[in-house]
Amino acid sequence: MIFASDLDQTLIYSARSKGDIELEDMLPVELYEGRHISYMTKPAAEKLRQLAGMLRFVPVTTRIPAQYDRIFGIKEQLRPEYAIVSNGGTIFAEGRIDREWHQLVRESVKHHCAESSEIAALFGKIASSHWVKSTDLCDDLFYSIVVERDNLPLGALEELKRQLVSLGWSYSLQGRKIYLVPEKVSKGAALQYVKEKLASDYVYAAGDSLLDESLLLAADYAIAPVHGELGRSYSSHPHIRFTTAQGAYASEELLEAIIRDASGKLSRNR
Repeated sequence: MIFASDLDQTLIYSARSKGDIELEDMLPVELYEGRHISYMTKPAAEKLRQLAGMLRFVPVTTRIPAQYDRIFGIKEQLRPEYAIVSNGGTIFAEGRIDREWHQLVRESVKHHCAESSEIAALFGKIASSHWVKSTDLCDDLFYSIVVERDNLPLGALEELKRQLVSLGWSYSLQGRKIYLVPEKVSKGAALQYVKEKLASDYVYAAGDSLLDESLLLAADYAIAPVHGELGRSYSSHPHIRFTTAQGAYASEELLEAIIRDASGKLSRNR
């Protein structure tokens, strides 16, 4: 069995996103430019270690490889066999890029999605320094755009969403970032690939954003923190269950729920 989980605001939290918990009660898990910038609650870290000993733990993130590498509390301490990064655009197997998947995704994007330059030009027509702080092409696959959320031109962005659909791209707003992503780059597709590689027959998954929805729909058991983009988009969902806890405490709740369910399944299969 596999446990595939998003990281930011699902398992790990910044000082800003952690919610009602003191930072000194958390464990640092990410180091950037000499300072810790992401944390887990101590019970969540222990539960994740327990779960990683029961199931095949697969971290899944929109972060590009260099950003994932900074999360020592996951990469170095748990040493997962597989990791999905770049929103599913890149898979690491035993620390090395899986070249089969790498080529498969990029060929699929090339043949079924508009070129990134076309998307950049389309976005450029509505972008201004009034609300756009930076724009990055990540892993040569998708755009991450830092914005002033209070200044967003909502009407223009709704029109952009409609235009992107016909070009094979999607739009997601998460906190202070807009993501523009080719439809052929998805966490769910990458999970299916890893599931086949590991010959697994059951998948648990967790994630908080709309970019995680494909991941959760590809899983047998799916859970999302209620504070995330998914929680704000759905009052209920036929496949996804939601935590009652918010902020970093949500990670403890979702990990405990998966431990209970997986323990029952493992004991029945003995």
